Amino acid sequence: MERKYNTENLPINESLDRFSIPYTPEKFTEEELLLLKPFFTNVDKPVFITLGLPEEINAALDSRYSRSNKSKRRLFLDEYAKNIMSPEEASDWEKLLPDEQAEAKQNAIQFKEYVDFINRNGGLNNINNTKRARKFFKKWLSDYGDDSIAEMGSGIHLSIEGVSSVVLEEIVSKRIGLSPIVKSTRYVSFQEKRVDGEYQYIVPGEIVGSELENDYREVMNQLFDIYSNISEPYLDYIKVQYPKDDEESDVSFEKSRAAKRFDDLRELLPFATQNSMGLVGNGRAFEDLVNRLLACGLGEARWVGKEILDEIDKVTPSFVERPKTTRGAAVQLYRHNVDVVRSEMVSEVLAGLPEGELLRWSTLISSTPDADVEIISTFLHSGDSRKNLGQIREKIKSLSQEERAGLLEKLLDERSFGKGETNRLSDRFNKVTRAFENVHYLFEVFGRGGDMRDLHRHRMSTEEHSPYTVIWGYDVEKEVEDSVFYNQIKDVFEKAEELYHKVEKRFGSEVAQYVVPFGFIQQWYVNLTAREIYWIGELRTGPQARPHYKEIVLDFVDHAIKRDPSVFSGILVDRNDYRLSRRESEIKAEKKRSS
Repeated sequence: MERKYNTENLPINESLDRFSIPYTPEKFTEEELLLLKPFFTNVDKPVFITLGLPEEINAALDSRYSRSNKSKRRLFLDEYAKNIMSPEEASDWEKLLPDEQAEAKQNAIQFKEYVDFINRNGGLNNINNTKRARKFFKKWLSDYGDDSIAEMGSGIHLSIEGVSSVVLEEIVSKRIGLSPIVKSTRYVSFQEKRVDGEYQYIVPGEIVGSELENDYREVMNQLFDIYSNISEPYLDYIKVQYPKDDEESDVSFEKSRAAKRFDDLRELLPFATQNSMGLVGNGRAFEDLVNRLLACGLGEARWVGKEILDEIDKVTPSFVERPKTTRGAAVQLYRHNVDVVRSEMVSEVLAGLPEGELLRWSTLISSTPDADVEIISTFLHSGDSRKNLGQIREKIKSLSQEERAGLLEKLLDERSFGKGETNRLSDRFNKVTRAFENVHYLFEVFGRGGDMRDLHRHRMSTEEHSPYTVIWGYDVEKEVEDSVFYNQIKDVFEKAEELYHKVEKRFGSEVAQYVVPFGFIQQWYVNLTAREIYWIGELRTGPQARPHYKEIVLDFVDHAIKRDPSVFSGILVDRNDYRLSRRESEIKAEKKRSS
């Protein structure tokens, strides 16, 4: 890796067209365009921002977005705008009272007038006088660097459609200030082809035009061919394996088995798979994200970073002034050079070490000594302003283990309001106190790439992974391994493995990540506080949990309990085996719908 950035040669000026993601603008009617333009920064690009929508609608759109194959703009039209504009066509129109129908018609008139007014005046930004605010932010943020005020500019709702899973995970790695939601590979089918007739995967610009492009496309197409061709037969197989029982309605039966189908077959999807995501965050967080992406070694990441910058520049330009300056270039240079230094250190320091071994599934590497002392003393310190923390700590340390365990039990018992009997479904929302953040547990983890992505999204944890690889082999659900489809899957995995090594040798490990299917084992570390172990353990072991990542999380919990039993005496994990991870929730949802 070369130190290719310097503060005189701004990364923002790099030509990135060859790294652009494949995207065909959606076709909208003239009427639809008039409805879209006031509320979106563009109607023909894969990166865009929503404007002027109530927060509940933004949240609902992003939520639906994660479970739908429709674009966000299409969802907005179909589920919101058209229902307002044409209330008579809504499914519940006949159920409305006359007064309600009259009100709906009046709302349609007012909404149309509002949309027409915004379109006539060239958008919301031209209607609202933002010049004074931008002048203020330019002075204090760009010129003087008062970063904290950029956090006041929150609520930027940005969407990215068609980004690869490699770059998507780079974006999700931005922990603070951004809240992401991603289209689920567990519950949504990825067998549909794009408008251009190709499957939903990225050919990275580094490979385009090279001698490996045809080999790359061939393996990607085979992965998606098998995913698509066995989708329905595999669903039939799952229905035989898990027949309908007396508790289930036809709806919950169909939904839970379909979810199991996608859950199992997603191991075929490569990290080149295109996905969609919504992001909401403040100006400071988006500036940091742009710098992170512009410093990345992957061309696609830099292209996405520049597109994000261009869209935010349309609505809040003062928040993203600095990534385009020498100051921003210096930040990007630093980030890039840290990666270079790591690569150099790996070569120098780790040379000669034997190859590692696959450890199933987690290993506790280190933890905070005297965890109970740290938790109890910090908990008490926040309640007494007349004592020093050191004094309190020494006092707690002088107590016997039984006495300390009793204090923790008394605290943890409050999660169930002193009833003594806890309920995971309700009491897990009564989080253990912040004092539990003062002890840490460092784990080395191995797990399938898809499950790593699911566990990756816990904002409190400190986590980093090495580039996605094939060297640790692959793993699939038992139902897949026992099925007649397994040989097809195994054959294409072996082809992907062979291609990975070719791409790695030619373009390096970063670009080779695109080839890796989710079913291959990945390696990472995660540093969890005791509080995060409670949260992730209680959240990720319920009936909806995927069996493989549930096994990993239970590993975390068991290691932690073994190390510090009194600290984790109140943890509420579910150790039942739910091979149909969506069955219980679908039955519950169906009962709600019925009532």
